[in-house]
Amino acid sequence: MRKLTAIFANSSYMKMIIILVLFYVILFTGQIMELNFPISLNVFLVAIIFTIIISMEFSILNKDFISDFKIRSYSRKLKFGNLFNAIFWTGLIVFDNQHKKLFVIILILWIYPFIDIVMVYVFRKKQPYTIFINNRNLILNGPWKIERDLSELTEITFDRYSKNLNLSFKTKSDISIQTKEFNKQDIDKFVEIIITKSENNVCLPENYILNK
Repeated sequence: MRKLTAIFANSSYMKMIIILVLFYVILFTGQIMELNFPISLNVFLVAIIFTIIISMEFSILNKDFISDFKIRSYSRKLKFGNLFNAIFWTGLIVFDNQHKKLFVIILILWIYPFIDIVMVYVFRKKQPYTIFINNRNLILNGPWKIERDLSELTEITFDRYSKNLNLSFKTKSDISIQTKEFNKQDIDKFVEIIITKSENNVCLPENYILNK
């Protein structure tokens, strides 16, 4: 039943992804094939893409799950890679004096950095719940809901440079949690809980202890 619920919850996200890809295909086909779409149509397509992406991001704010324990995100890490790519490629386009011809490409380049900046502000204001634990079920609240069985937790590692807490599982892929986005006491409690839920010999990483 829980798997069916997860599939249903993520099906709307998949539909949004399909629609998003469709609009990207239309937009890039027009650019590559030089179909000379009217500028108004290009801007409209970019606006639709922006609306779809930001609506998926904002969906995080309204989600709630049955849980025994949950914690809020008090901030969100800015993805500097997106910002750097936008600045770099925009600079090349402008330097090559192609900004009029590639105006739509510039708009696309800045969609994700702009949304990242908006969501950093939104997270600081709204502080949504993004981590839930219900019995042994771990739920990470994002545009795409991620679930893991904590009884299958095999290892916890901590990167002192990035401050990422990495969780490894027997049958599912690893997940990473950015600890700087949460209250320190909440994360400490979270780590304590997931260790007790595991059926394996999982220990608190030594470098995480030293980081306290």
